[in-house]
Amino acid sequence: MLIPHSSVLVAPQTTTPIHLDAPLLNHSNIPSEFVWPDNEKPCLQPPSLKIPPIDMKSFLSRDPQAVEAICAEVSEACKKHGFFLVVNHGVDKKLLERAHKLIDTFFCMELPEKQQLQRKLGEHCGYANSFIGRFSSKLPWKETLSFHYSNDKSTRTVEDYFLTSMGEDYREFG
Repeated sequence: MLIPHSSVLVAPQTTTPIHLDAPLLNHSNIPSEFVWPDNEKPCLQPPSLKIPPIDMKSFLSRDPQAVEAICAEVSEACKKHGFFLVVNHGVDKKLLERAHKLIDTFFCMELPEKQQLQRKLGEHCGYANSFIGRFSSKLPWKETLSFHYSNDKSTRTVEDYFLTSMGEDYREFG
């Protein structure tokens, strides 16, 4: 399991922030908001899971029947599994590797830096780390960074987001 270097979370019943510093954590000082009941913990031997692949090659052909078939596959994968693996998408391997490296760099930053992109209440884009509203009593240990999508090729939505939120030093993240 990956544990973030540090996190600040607000417990559901209070507005007092909970500070977590991963290097200092051990089983005796984990805040109770993050300790899940045994019956809700993941099993040690997870079941085998077949990740449905979605082959984009025919979708990219723009053939209406192929597009319709791929959309149906995506819909089914979302309903049945909640996720899928995209293959033959045409995105350059080096670009993907660079994106993975930069996102790893982002999540390894100190919390105050990441919080420059903190998701605002009621918005769906930005940095988030607890999703308190979705969980009644126990909090997950995760972080996300979400962006708006724009089909307008003349806009640079993600780059602009980093520039306006964090400054010129973060242009390459966009």
